[in-house]
Amino acid sequence: MVYQEMEEEKTTEICDVGMMDFQTPEIICEYMISLLGDGVYKNILEPTPGEGNLVRAIKKKFPESEVIEPMDFYKEILTTYDAILMNPPFSPPKQAYSILDYCMSKSNRIIALMPHVTIINSSKRTKRIFDFGVISIIHLPRKIFQGSRVQTCILNMKKGYHGTTIYMNY
Repeated sequence: MVYQEMEEEKTTEICDVGMMDFQTPEIICEYMISLLGDGVYKNILEPTPGEGNLVRAIKKKFPESEVIEPMDFYKEILTTYDAILMNPPFSPPKQAYSILDYCMSKSNRIIALMPHVTIINSSKRTKRIFDFGVISIIHLPRKIFQGSRVQTCILNMKKGYHGTTIYMNY
């Protein structure tokens, strides 16, 4: 990807509470969705839709799929899904980990934009993620989210996958 394109994307806004709010840039939404391939997905969950960037990209790529975007993730997730695409809130980090853990019980296919420390800061969490199945880990440059000090990555996960995990830079 060309860094200039990424820098031109709108990547941050200030929330009412004064915290930084990092929405998924369109170019990253498209990349995440490309990791699903051309499969048929009856339903796709975006558990924390924010301003809806991922939701819009999902609907564009998979117009026949039902896209679920709950207002309250913890109250509305009651079933299983063909796929989950997400960029959960990173603050506090425990919340992002909790959402990923819960989603691992709701789908066999997950594409998650997460803090890089998700896979290096806890051997127990790393084992749980790799036991689920990780096809690839894509490290994103810091320039993706202007103003953020958090290094991010995309986890391309498939339940039961135990082949070689590909590590790559975006």
